[in-house]
Amino acid sequence: MRVRPLLFFLLLATSLQAQEVMQEIKVNPGDTMWSIANKYLKDPQKWPEIAKYNQLPTSDPTLALPGTKIKLPILLIKEEFRIAHLVRMIPEVRYKRKGEADWQQAQTDMTLKYEDSLRTMKGAQARVSFPSKEIVQINENSYVVLKPEKILQEIQLLEGDVRASRAKVIMPSGTVVKPQGNGSDYQAKVRDDKTEVVFVYKGQVDVTAQGKTVTVREGFGTQVLKSAPPMEPMPLPTFKDFDPKELTANTSTRNQIASQKPLKFIPPAPKPTPTSPISNPGKSKSVVSKDILSNYKLQLGLDKTFASIVLEKTEPTGQSFDIKKEKIPDGNYFMRVAFIDALGVMGPYSEVTSIAKDTVAPQLEVVAPLEGQSFSGQETAVDVMGTVKGATMIAVNGDVVFISPTGRFNKTIYFKEGTNKISILARDVQGNETLIERKVNYKKLP
Repeated sequence: MRVRPLLFFLLLATSLQAQEVMQEIKVNPGDTMWSIANKYLKDPQKWPEIAKYNQLPTSDPTLALPGTKIKLPILLIKEEFRIAHLVRMIPEVRYKRKGEADWQQAQTDMTLKYEDSLRTMKGAQARVSFPSKEIVQINENSYVVLKPEKILQEIQLLEGDVRASRAKVIMPSGTVVKPQGNGSDYQAKVRDDKTEVVFVYKGQVDVTAQGKTVTVREGFGTQVLKSAPPMEPMPLPTFKDFDPKELTANTSTRNQIASQKPLKFIPPAPKPTPTSPISNPGKSKSVVSKDILSNYKLQLGLDKTFASIVLEKTEPTGQSFDIKKEKIPDGNYFMRVAFIDALGVMGPYSEVTSIAKDTVAPQLEVVAPLEGQSFSGQETAVDVMGTVKGATMIAVNGDVVFISPTGRFNKTIYFKEGTNKISILARDVQGNETLIERKVNYKKLP
């Protein structure tokens, strides 16, 4: 069967695109293949690559192209023009452009360029989509520099932790984390003491430091101490900061960032030592069986010795604990948990952790516009202005607004003729909210 030349060209172009990671580039009025190659490609003489990957009305590199979008393999594009997108976020997330000193409030769906930085504040989270469709999750209190398709998707992790699949992560000490294949799922983390750890939930990754590489497979992790090579992989439950929920969490659910809500305590799986029996008052010496866990006993105290117990309760395993629902004063407490199996045997208490109850909503003041205020004229733009204390997020009509260090915020909105509703929502890290709603009137003049 003879294939027509045009059809063959289209089939070849489609096949080439399927094998490459492509990026869209906007064609501005007057742009030619030569000018686009000169601006975006590493070599202006590579303008034939534009024709190779796109069906264009001309093959003359000096003729202007119609206003449209073209696609090119990202590896051909100059690094400064490679992009990623911030697809989901829980405020407060900030970004900084390469070469700039000031941080700005990030917005969902914004474009992030090569070596732009992202910082997630306390209680915040972000998801970044790369051209290869890789989506990387950046957890709270993290600081990263993005490098779309330098070799792979590459992320420089300076603080905090990230969750990735195919992206390569470079950590502060120079440790390199590189997944093997496309089916990996791992977390790279910088602890407060600057120790670097890698947890692998699926597939396997190579971790390289100080000239040594270890391969970490599913269900294992490794850590890198200062100026040391990576340790031999160990099972994840042996790490003090490993969360066992991550092993069984559904990937699509885990990657989905929902609205910011107060954190709830979910008891971790116990780690009984079979060779060391656990004594329980009123019971013979026995060992708690993790296979028949029934309940957990939780205590809150004013000090680490639990001489003054504020709250003591027993709940079924799997039942979360929300301190905001408890009838105790706001404040800081110490917490410990012990598991009880179906035979009534109670294990030892866990390590003591701190927990806080905070039900105080943010203080929100809206200076303008006033309730019932009327506007008229040809200009439909009005500034919503105010101040807030104790909030990590402000949203005006659903759009997140930057909060200055002094607590001021400003958002320009556009009115329709008639009555307009304005909603200003302030939320803190504990999920406490303050909502102010106002109605204003606008009459458009000819």
